[in-house]
Amino acid sequence: METINNNIEEEKVVGGTVKSDSFSDTKSESRAYTEEIQLKEPNEVELSRWRRFVGIFWDTAATPPGERGLVNRLDAGLLIYVTLSYVVKSIDQSSISNAFFSGMQVELGLYGNEYNLFGTFFNIGSIAMAIPMQMITFKARPSIVVPICEVLWTLFTFVIIACKTAKQIYALRFLIGAAQAICYPVFAMMISSWYKPSEMAKRMLIYDGSWAIASVCSGYIQAGIYATMNGAHGVPGWKWMFIITGIISFPVGIAGFFAIPDFPNNTRALYLTKENKALAIRRMEEIGRVGQRKMTLRRLFGYFKDWRLYAFTVPYAIFVLNGSGYMNYWLQETGYSVEMINILPTVSSVIGFVMAYVYGVISDMYYCRWQLFCVAVFFTVLGNLLLAIWDIPNGAKFFAYYIPGFGTPYWGLIMSWAEEVMYDDAELRGFYPAFANAFYYAMGAWIPNVVFPAYDAPAFVPTHGYWAAFAVMMVIVLCIPAILFYQKYDLKKKGLRLNYYNIPVPIELYSELRYTLNMDTALKARGIDVAVGERVYNGDISNEVELDRSEEKV
Repeated sequence: METINNNIEEEKVVGGTVKSDSFSDTKSESRAYTEEIQLKEPNEVELSRWRRFVGIFWDTAATPPGERGLVNRLDAGLLIYVTLSYVVKSIDQSSISNAFFSGMQVELGLYGNEYNLFGTFFNIGSIAMAIPMQMITFKARPSIVVPICEVLWTLFTFVIIACKTAKQIYALRFLIGAAQAICYPVFAMMISSWYKPSEMAKRMLIYDGSWAIASVCSGYIQAGIYATMNGAHGVPGWKWMFIITGIISFPVGIAGFFAIPDFPNNTRALYLTKENKALAIRRMEEIGRVGQRKMTLRRLFGYFKDWRLYAFTVPYAIFVLNGSGYMNYWLQETGYSVEMINILPTVSSVIGFVMAYVYGVISDMYYCRWQLFCVAVFFTVLGNLLLAIWDIPNGAKFFAYYIPGFGTPYWGLIMSWAEEVMYDDAELRGFYPAFANAFYYAMGAWIPNVVFPAYDAPAFVPTHGYWAAFAVMMVIVLCIPAILFYQKYDLKKKGLRLNYYNIPVPIELYSELRYTLNMDTALKARGIDVAVGERVYNGDISNEVELDRSEEKV
């Protein structure tokens, strides 16, 4: 068993966070304010049947009034913004695919492996900047860094219309990948830093699934542009795609300076009141989710010794080999029109976004993270198996390309699961998606060129592409029990066990805290100091230690 760490102290935080003395003051204010509102608005409040019913579909309807106001403000500010930002980023990213099959290939004479290389150079840019960008946000506010990057990738997207050769596009794709590398990791970290377990998966999956909206919008926008604007003012339809998406992206980037709230302990968001900010800190304390601390080289290198970083990175990164994204090639060979080539693949995206919401509701309602991840993996395995067989009727091929859409929320599910397992380190929760993204893009920079070369499309028989994809999906299946085993082993070493809400609690208190969501309140009721409770969550107190409020002071 681990012994008490008597040297625990609030570390001074610089750059993107606040110093320890002001942070302590904020924590004290948050406790005082929350205790006050809890007397007026206890957690067990009488709700109308209508609120309970609506709460099934969106939790704030059934949230106590004090927290409801905060969560509604976060949804209107943070959630809407990150969703819009991810949508426009994904539209910008998918525009190259739609443009390629809508005239770019013919006009620029791209009949080699240029299509895959566009993705390769984008991935190289993302690899190069994923971790450095995340490290910058540990020192500077995301509300400043992220909008600057969004404006830059919008400008780079605009410039593509002036390109005459593939090499020029390669350079711009590298810059776009570098600028957007900050987006996904930082937004995932912020969602996990503001929302409780009963709220997080739904928001994470809506955010992650918003790329499906972008895919749908991009396909229909390009189809509409090709049908109505191709040749307008002497500009081909594929160039209009970049112009219009750029016009959409720019104002969203500017909005980020005002919409991004940073983190609970350093937020300057205008749409949050002083009471909202205090309550936000208190909410995270109650579930034992540790806030931001100073990032040091020692902590950074320590992450590379943490099993969680690798356990969640492997299934995250190797999913790049999913073979269901090559439907355009098959449609083109089958003889479908340009409009239908852009539209038909969007069906899978629509399914994906709907399923993201469904999974989110179920996950938050029953606190089942890895279980739903298994379901998503199943649909992806099935689709890749059918594509590997290939000699099936066209109707079955449509099914094979569409059924992985039910597993589209894959990344949102694994991210929700990972963010809870990494409850004890806010910076690790931000570093993980950056690290995993870097590996994802590293694999994406060369694997599609080898396994799914454009000249072997759509069956990819010489490279056995779809069989390789199926084999990788089975590796992901094996990762699930391995993660569960190591998680249970790690918690047991710390004297902890997950309760119903996936919150680590001391083993000796498990029977009492099994169905307790607000750990902080429950521990105080037993005479355990709040600060000591936070240390229990982190595994800093052994089971043999008597948790006594009068003896333990931090």
